[in-house]
Amino acid sequence: MKLYTDTNKNHKHLIINLVLISIVFCFVSCNTVKDQDKLKTKVRNVLILGNSIVIHPPLPEIGWNNNWGMAASTQDSDFVHRLQNNIHQINPNIKVSWGSISEFERDYVNYDLNKLSQYRNYDMIILKISENVSYKPNMKSLFIENYDNLINYLNPNHNSIIILVEGFWPSPVNEMIKEYATEKNFPFVPIADLYNDKSNTAIGLFENEGVSQHPSDKGMRKITNRIWETIKIYFQ
Repeated sequence: MKLYTDTNKNHKHLIINLVLISIVFCFVSCNTVKDQDKLKTKVRNVLILGNSIVIHPPLPEIGWNNNWGMAASTQDSDFVHRLQNNIHQINPNIKVSWGSISEFERDYVNYDLNKLSQYRNYDMIILKISENVSYKPNMKSLFIENYDNLINYLNPNHNSIIILVEGFWPSPVNEMIKEYATEKNFPFVPIADLYNDKSNTAIGLFENEGVSQHPSDKGMRKITNRIWETIKIYFQ
């Protein structure tokens, strides 16, 4: 009889534990779903900051006569406008803005972040820089300190979704950005491997070597796809 009673108690305890686990699981799951829903409906505006791959004004002396991402053949072919199109297919009311911060890349130590005051507090910030950062030994801590300052300036309330994209051109700077993204738990988008396939570049399409090293329409499309795979959860 005693054996039966102990077993019965154990059985009751097991049932109680299972019920408690189910309640906790439901609570976590429900909150996770709510958090995901919040993320997906939160984004009302998107900011894309980069360099000439994002936008470059006409510069006839190097054979570039357009005002969009170098060296896309049309405005709609650069990765910014392709990404905007993907977003607007889901919600045309989302505002997408972009700009070049190549000056920051070239002189991140002395750059005045107040020049970027109009870019603060976007719901989503996609930062794609690296190409114009000159790599030097032992530069990591200084660059990352200023890279972090840039992100904190753009996101003072820490409410923005930060997406970090590495540079199209292979560089040790890309690894620095990747490590930073991992440390901060920011989504990281690798794209430098695309450069290994020269059909992703505009080589042969422009006489100027600098311009021709930029992404071709194919390269722009692939950059778009990489970024979209990372951010689409926030819009669907």
